[in-house]
Amino acid sequence: MSSVLKFRQPHNANSKTSPSRQKLPDILANIAALLSRVQALEIQTIDDARQAIFILELANGCIRVIVGQIPLNETARTTLPAQSARIDLLIAETRREATCLFEPTDLKSWIADDRGQSKGAPRSV
Repeated sequence: MSSVLKFRQPHNANSKTSPSRQKLPDILANIAALLSRVQALEIQTIDDARQAIFILELANGCIRVIVGQIPLNETARTTLPAQSARIDLLIAETRREATCLFEPTDLKSWIADDRGQSKGAPRSV
């Protein structure tokens, strides 16, 4: 997996160059690494499905935080939400594929009900 990101402390916020801006490519590279892990998974067990959905939701949450908290250029401001929408589709596809692998009663224990879940909020799997 990729390296651990160190986020700046609030008391260091007065620096002239924004550490967030300097590390944005690293953050995006880590998100890409998360997504490539999902592509490499061969979902055969309920734990594989849980891991895939967790990774997708983690990557999606990171993108949404970046869009909401970091000043971005116009290209990034349009590209990142498009990537987030693509990840939403991958999550839905992973859930659909998982329903073919397991008995319906098994799935009730780990698939979150989307109706009660706000978009972008972490889910417990």
